[in-house]
Amino acid sequence: MLPFQASNSLKVYARSFSSFTARRASLRLGECSENFTSVLIDDNLIRYNNVFLRDACTQPESVDPFSRQKLFTTAQISKGLKSTGARIENDSLVVDWSNPTFGSITSSYSKEFLLKHKDLDSSLKQIFFNDQKHYWTRKDVESSLADLQVTYKDYFEGNGFDKTLNNLNKFGFQFVNDIPKPSETNMNEANAEIWPVSKLATKFGYIKKTFYGTLFDVKNEKEEAKNIANTSTFLPLHMDLCYYESPPGLQLLHVIDNSTLGGENIFADSFKIAELVKVANPEAYKALLEFPITFHYDNNNEYYYYTRPLIVEDPLTGHIKELNYSPPFQGPFERACTDDKDSELFSKFLEGFELFESLMNDPVNQFQLKMKEGSCVIFDNRRVLHSRNEFSDENGGDRWLMGCYVDGDSYRSKLRIANRQK
Repeated sequence: MLPFQASNSLKVYARSFSSFTARRASLRLGECSENFTSVLIDDNLIRYNNVFLRDACTQPESVDPFSRQKLFTTAQISKGLKSTGARIENDSLVVDWSNPTFGSITSSYSKEFLLKHKDLDSSLKQIFFNDQKHYWTRKDVESSLADLQVTYKDYFEGNGFDKTLNNLNKFGFQFVNDIPKPSETNMNEANAEIWPVSKLATKFGYIKKTFYGTLFDVKNEKEEAKNIANTSTFLPLHMDLCYYESPPGLQLLHVIDNSTLGGENIFADSFKIAELVKVANPEAYKALLEFPITFHYDNNNEYYYYTRPLIVEDPLTGHIKELNYSPPFQGPFERACTDDKDSELFSKFLEGFELFESLMNDPVNQFQLKMKEGSCVIFDNRRVLHSRNEFSDENGGDRWLMGCYVDGDSYRSKLRIANRQK
């Protein structure tokens, strides 16, 4: 049973759920039944499931006003739930409920709430902001590059942080420039909080500490490097920590020294590439949603292991939720290792995987630049693929980047709060 059903309802965008919009809309009571309560908003009939409405009650008897935590379970209120009356009061829907467990209670639902939950798209617009994402090619980024820059000062003192939040959602990355040169030359756990990249990251919330530490250096280690990123050789497009159960949502890389020859950074929008695969070969795209890829890290007395498909969609909306691509840390496949029932799916997966890589490596779908010293890139590690060209220090130059991770939950929390205030 659906929580709501709408008929001829207006398309409401993320920023349109304002009190002004709610005041303009006329609200009238429609037909009510054992399972549904109907309202007319600007003559558009919307039927709300009664369990949905009762479950969304925010009266003090239902939600603690201080902790803002629910005081009941859905199963407790759904059994034997009855609506004993409904009316419109002060531009709100008011419903009287009775239930064997909690007895009688009266709930009130504002027009703003009713508009926000009139259909699935409206409910999720202010949660995930999928309609504001822009899947990009190189030309798209080049034409928007000026808008993808903020200064270090404006990030902390002006509107640069809000701009960063929205650009991360829209494009998946943001550049912060004019970062003061660090006074220290050696980073360790004891002084992690003094570094600029740490200060940039904690603006979102908490740094995600990994086995690399709170922060990590990316330097050219000429002997026995534990990670290909710490060499001068070409680093292919990838995402970080796909072998974690919950890979970090954001990665930050602060350029402290970049005086070597070459070493340009390369970025690609995996969501755009996945979309192109879907259009070109829907069956292969479907296999990329289903077939699991093994990711592992077995080195330096650490052994991480996780399997996940290349593409993950949101089960509610069908929008692409995240990508998982990291060839340097890909392990043997768990399935289709012999001629068994998975062979056909594996063949389709390979078809899609080859197409994905072909599109990914097309320069049309890559944005490349050599980042300047004193700049930091912040990017969505579940969306934006990153890479680096080979570099040489034969000119006497050096390369030193400092990075860290932030959970996607911290970033999305800040994004929702920033847009709620608009």
